[in-house]
Amino acid sequence: MALSAGAALTLLLSSCSSDSTATPSDQAGEPQRGGTLAYSYNTDAQSVDPVTCAIGIGLAPCQAVYGALLYYDLVSGEITPGMAESFSSEDGKVWTLALRPGLTFTDGTPFNAESVAFNWQRTLDPKLLSPSMAAAKTISWSVVDDTTLTVTSNEVNHQLPFMLTESLAFVGSPTAITQKGADFGNSPVGAGPFVMTSWARGTEMVLDRNPGYWDQPRPYVDRVVVKTIPADDQRFNALQSGDVNVMMVNGSKYPSRAKSAGMDLVQSNLLGGQGVRLSSRGALADPAVRAAVGKLIDNDQIMAAVYPDDPVATHFIPEGSPLHDVSATWPAKDVAGAQKLIDEYRASNGGGNVVLSYVTTAGSPALTQVAELLQAQLEQVDGLKLEIKPLDGAGFASALTSGNFDLILNALGGAHPDNLYRTFHTEGSGNTAGYSDPIVDQALEMTHSSNDQAVVKEAYQTAIRQIVDTTAYRFWRPAVATLITPKSVHGVEAAYQYWFRPELAWVQK
Repeated sequence: MALSAGAALTLLLSSCSSDSTATPSDQAGEPQRGGTLAYSYNTDAQSVDPVTCAIGIGLAPCQAVYGALLYYDLVSGEITPGMAESFSSEDGKVWTLALRPGLTFTDGTPFNAESVAFNWQRTLDPKLLSPSMAAAKTISWSVVDDTTLTVTSNEVNHQLPFMLTESLAFVGSPTAITQKGADFGNSPVGAGPFVMTSWARGTEMVLDRNPGYWDQPRPYVDRVVVKTIPADDQRFNALQSGDVNVMMVNGSKYPSRAKSAGMDLVQSNLLGGQGVRLSSRGALADPAVRAAVGKLIDNDQIMAAVYPDDPVATHFIPEGSPLHDVSATWPAKDVAGAQKLIDEYRASNGGGNVVLSYVTTAGSPALTQVAELLQAQLEQVDGLKLEIKPLDGAGFASALTSGNFDLILNALGGAHPDNLYRTFHTEGSGNTAGYSDPIVDQALEMTHSSNDQAVVKEAYQTAIRQIVDTTAYRFWRPAVATLITPKSVHGVEAAYQYWFRPELAWVQK
């Protein structure tokens, strides 16, 4: 696939944060057609509309229904073809997107350059509150012919292909979108490997094989069932009983049990980890209040109580990664220092309590325990209160995308380091916290404009140090995503943060 001159650079930096490993079963032979993949995670997708699904678990059904223009390979660190054959540029500013010829949506209408342009334009509609709007605003596009678009970045951006793997990856049928209006997200029409047959929100989504998918004989399975099971132990019991045959989990406890039981694992180290993102609004707009929160969060306590089998995150990037920086480490616990900062803030702001909210996902016993520990840690300081707000999948996604939080359960998502730009640059498409720091902005802009590996690596490290120093994000658990399957399931490859490529997987009969 054609990429920019920075393709090798992307590969190097992606490998800094992604290291996918698998324990494959014995050689299974050629893929077989038929069967069902029953996948489970702890929360539900918030949307299957392409303009609002590019966040968290919502990426999963969108990839199944729409395919993606491009894919980011967590193992190789490369951007690979999807519904598009190539995305190329000579200068990092003007790009050519070449689609596969002859593609059709499942309603029989053509998947073409006009369709892509329609979907990208739709993300700019402010009424839709698309998390992809900020990404679309960084580019302009024009249709050349049925299979070609010219894409022009507002600024030189050698990392631009990454946007077409997530934020601007998914293309729905313009005809169906126009006809169905607001109901399109409940009955989507794409050209991807599967068709959504039913969706009982919070419980189960059924996706059936698209017989007209371009990459025959894929998908191999007849059906994918996505089950929402909040508790890890219940998901693992479902896996053992056969009700589930692809389980997604973070941490080491259940992968260890699965390995002992003879199951297969596909594991990926992702960027960042499970923790909290802090708003830069309200009381948290004051750097001293954010610093106080950073001094109160006790990673060791959270991990010992909730995830005793897992390592504790001590640095933003783990040791052994090329982006590891020994100085990018969390501050030591300092209740007295935090008390002093809060006292000074209160004295200058009327003397009232500092009341913060913590948004988390509802239904998971482990995440509930984390929230309660976090609350107790912050409330060690007089005058600082933390209110816990558990939300369902749709409510959580709405809070995250709208910025309606003080602290929110968060992982950066995926493995590509451009997630740092998306999340922490002032104009980043995922910067809903309102964070803005000139040092971070300058460093992350360098990762786009430079094609020099050493320069870009140093820029990422500079940004990471400043993100840590300004307490914009704090995590206690490294992001290691594991897919667990029985020996009968093959071809599972990690994709995104919580998902795999279901069109590549198959079930041995």
